Amino acid sequence: MAQNTVVSRHLTSDGVVVWTRCACGRLRMDLIPHEGGASLTAGPCPHCASAPARTAQS
Repeated sequence: MAQNTVVSRHLTSDGVVVWTRCACGRLRMDLIPHEGGASLTAGPCPHCASAPARTAQS
């Protein structure tokens, strides 16, 4: 299975919003909160369930 491609990453007041594209072409949005809470995901592909990694630079 091919790896997801990060399309964009944006800093917001709530955390970091990451848009990724699955190998099948579907877009996915993840909100990674600043406080380390649970991530919010919209549009996950059932074939590519991996979430973007948290980074110190996010």
